Amino acid sequence: MNSKRSIFPRTFENHDFDLLLQAFDAGQERLVKAVSGLDAKELSTHSRPGKWSVKDIIIHVADAEIMGAGRIRQVFAEPGCTLAGYEQAVWADVLDYSNQVNEAVQTSLALFEMLRRATSPLFHRARAQDWSKIGLHPEHGEVTLRNLLELYADHSERHIEQILEHRVLLQRPLDLQLLLKERLY
Repeated sequence: MNSKRSIFPRTFENHDFDLLLQAFDAGQERLVKAVSGLDAKELSTHSRPGKWSVKDIIIHVADAEIMGAGRIRQVFAEPGCTLAGYEQAVWADVLDYSNQVNEAVQTSLALFEMLRRATSPLFHRARAQDWSKIGLHPEHGEVTLRNLLELYADHSERHIEQILEHRVLLQRPLDLQLLLKERLY
């Protein structure tokens, strides 16, 4: 591991650990609730120019979770490893999120659920010394297992917040309170 200093945001460093676990564990259920009742047109509507649709967001969340599940396992099992990076905009373009069939939303939600269900037990069985295991993240430098919990708990909440904003613009608001009120970045 090189000595690159961590630039990981400190937003959640004093946050209650149980709240972070709760946000991580509830992510899939909350995403399903956030998109509930939206029809195919609403899922595909770009509410703001240049921004992703709800469908794009859900597909992105599943793709990001694939990377996250791998990163979490790497840090847990191989402390000091270098974590793979990816460019979300490139994935969205090359994987053609916008032109995916609307069924991709349900498939992506199911994939996200399975990845969270497979990863959550790792977090719940982690011992105190496991939380300080590190990996080298391509954007954030050194990150701990705890930082990865923060990152992925925030990630689902961030996109739930975006979907709720879309719903307001679509005149389909939903009363769903955020578990994490702050964003990492």
